[in-house]
Amino acid sequence: MTLFTILFPRGLFRAAADRRPIEEVDPGNLSNATAKRTIPVVLALVVLGGWAFLDTFSNVGYAPTQPIPFSHLIHAGTNKIPCLYCHSNAERSRYATVPPAAVCMNCHTVVRTERPTIQQLTQLYQAGKSVPWVRVHRVPDYVYFSHQWHVAKGIECQKCHGQVQNMDVIRQSTSLKMGMCISCHRQEKASVECNTCHV
Repeated sequence: MTLFTILFPRGLFRAAADRRPIEEVDPGNLSNATAKRTIPVVLALVVLGGWAFLDTFSNVGYAPTQPIPFSHLIHAGTNKIPCLYCHSNAERSRYATVPPAAVCMNCHTVVRTERPTIQQLTQLYQAGKSVPWVRVHRVPDYVYFSHQWHVAKGIECQKCHGQVQNMDVIRQSTSLKMGMCISCHRQEKASVECNTCHV
């Protein structure tokens, strides 16, 4: 039996063979077995088609405009400021987080204070407000990812975030999809059990 004959009920074939209009086909002629075979196949095709369609989209290349222009090229590249200086929670938390304005002001109370963007940062800091940064990297809610575990294992930030030190504007440069994670886990000889990331 072919996929075509499973998907299309026999009554339709009989109508075509007899040259009768489709409305004359007896709907009671469809066997229960055919319906039981057809419905799961159609559902599987819809699910797989939907998954393939949605999987074609990723955030690779996503580089939103930030409220204050920030260059990782200058900070992490030229000035060689370590990632963990600004993203210090990555060592002790699931989340790396963005730095509070106070971390920025450790340098910018004296460095480049005449620049309009630094003056904007200073105003936010003095008002006790956070910079409303736009998040760039995100994994789905059903994935448990801990920066702390990865930093403790010595995994470099660039493995997931790309060559950030060369980016004037931060962008997502890797897909952060399951295949990428599993490939890395295999390479690093880490667990690929489902409950490692899906808890």
